[in-house]
Amino acid sequence: MLTYPEAIMAIPTRDHAVDLVRAACLVVVVGLHVMMAGITVETDGLAITNSLDGHPIFAWSTWLVQVMPLFFVMGGFSSLLAWRRQRERGVTGADYVRDRVARLARPALLPLGLVGITLAVLGLVGLPDPVLADVGFRIGQPLWFLAVYLGCSGLVPLMARLHERAPWATLLTMLGAVMIIDTVALLTVQPLIGALNLLFVWLFVQQLGFCLADGWFDWRRRWMLGLAGLAAFGGLLFLTTVVGYSTDMYDNLNPPTAAILVLGVGQTLLFAFLRPWLARLAERETFAGLSGAINTNAMQIYLWHVPVIVLIAVVLVVSGAPFPEPLSAGWWQSRPPFLVAVALLLIPIVIGVSWLERRSDARGRPAAAPVGPWMAALKVVLGIAGVVTLLVAGFTPAYGAAIGVTLMLIAVLLRSPRRRGVVDAAGGSVGSAGGFGGGVGGGVVSAAGGVVAGDAGAGAGTDAISDAGRASTTSPPQKA
Repeated sequence: MLTYPEAIMAIPTRDHAVDLVRAACLVVVVGLHVMMAGITVETDGLAITNSLDGHPIFAWSTWLVQVMPLFFVMGGFSSLLAWRRQRERGVTGADYVRDRVARLARPALLPLGLVGITLAVLGLVGLPDPVLADVGFRIGQPLWFLAVYLGCSGLVPLMARLHERAPWATLLTMLGAVMIIDTVALLTVQPLIGALNLLFVWLFVQQLGFCLADGWFDWRRRWMLGLAGLAAFGGLLFLTTVVGYSTDMYDNLNPPTAAILVLGVGQTLLFAFLRPWLARLAERETFAGLSGAINTNAMQIYLWHVPVIVLIAVVLVVSGAPFPEPLSAGWWQSRPPFLVAVALLLIPIVIGVSWLERRSDARGRPAAAPVGPWMAALKVVLGIAGVVTLLVAGFTPAYGAAIGVTLMLIAVLLRSPRRRGVVDAAGGSVGSAGGFGGGVGGGVVSAAGGVVAGDAGAGAGTDAISDAGRASTTSPPQKA
């Protein structure tokens, strides 16, 4: 049975390797989206396509640049440790989920709302509907991550309990579910069945992050980790060349397949193999500063980078700039300045939005009311429903965007109904608590008639996306 030494699970410290890798993953995602942005001007206006689609080398290169599994591993690492810290302070699982929904959904409201309003205005001034629909579709594409991450974050308390009680059984159950769903989807020729793996693949990868956080890989010899990582990629080669999975890891992404799962296993093992070297690299002042800045603003970078890419494309169209044919020599020469332009516009936007958030935090928000498990689950469902609405309906027509953003706003603001507190026999003061077990954090009246404030866990919701491994486990010396 897979177990972890109690000493490892109990000692929190910062993991610089996790910081560095999470920042690097985000840089790769942004850079790849810039490379994918194939912009052409057709008779009916602007068209945005995936310029790398069909490139003979791109499919194999995705084995290196498809970093979403590794990102989810790092997210699982941070989420498990953040949940344990809060659990030690008495925060309930429902309140943890409430804070996670707020931390993930609230930053998305501004960019998504602005995109919806802007496209609606452009439609009113006469921009063709097909162009608006294409632009909205491209901006909305990366939002699948937000929906899946909301779901995985909402299940952290449950999955952490399963991990701590039966880690092997949990991993094997997730693996079995993935294989069954892939098989049924293939035999029935119903790709929508594969959408179920949006849950099981990413929960499996999240579990790998849990194992990493508990130091399981640290107790293996480094050469074994490296060899096992290469073996995982060998298994991926078998899946793609013999079983019939696509060699393009982006084709395997939506819906995710067993190939993404195996890629996540290989990435985790190679990360564990390289972790001591990555930790030394991350301790250098330059890398530490860069990774800290990126991780602190990770959500804003992810949410704003695609709208920035589209905005720059529109400016180029309006200015009459030439658009080389995608993958032509001129197109490749245009990529570096295009990437620089995205960075120069994205950086001040992220800084400005982060400054507004800090000012809002400085003014203080009302203390978050405790919620029960059903209310926490409802908040997660509403957040996911809002993102799915944007993915399915798009930003045009405008009511699709309005419904999606409104559902996310409700997910952030929704509170449990308040109920009366318990009054002591002496007729003391009356406290109040949230419904569904809201006694945690509600006012509790003492026998002497005074009110003893409970711990609502306000402010305890550490952002696991921008937490970036601020707490990890102390890694024991690895065997040579």
